Amino acid sequence: MFAAVQECSYIAANFNEIRTTMAKRRTLKKAINEVSADLLIELIANKQGHPNIADADVENIALSILTMQEDFISRLSHVDKRQVKRFFNQLTEDLNVCTNEIIDQIYHLI
Repeated sequence: MFAAVQECSYIAANFNEIRTTMAKRRTLKKAINEVSADLLIELIANKQGHPNIADADVENIALSILTMQEDFISRLSHVDKRQVKRFFNQLTEDLNVCTNEIIDQIYHLI
């Protein structure tokens, strides 16, 4: 559980660092893809470490990770030009909330 919290903090800090430099959308999309990949890796590692976890539960969480990735990338593609700072702050906050929820789901499987 501690590793998940530490990883979540690393992910959020990494995304915040990229966002504060007002990076290109491409860089932000890569960061979102990295967050999603890290979550999927964590899910698969837990499944291999605990073979008694139901496959359906793992598939549902994997689907939620992929849905989250798709939603955030599509949101990033449609930025309102008048409220850019507010948009990126909200995007970061929502990403942190979704990431924390998925990490909780992963560790409640055990």
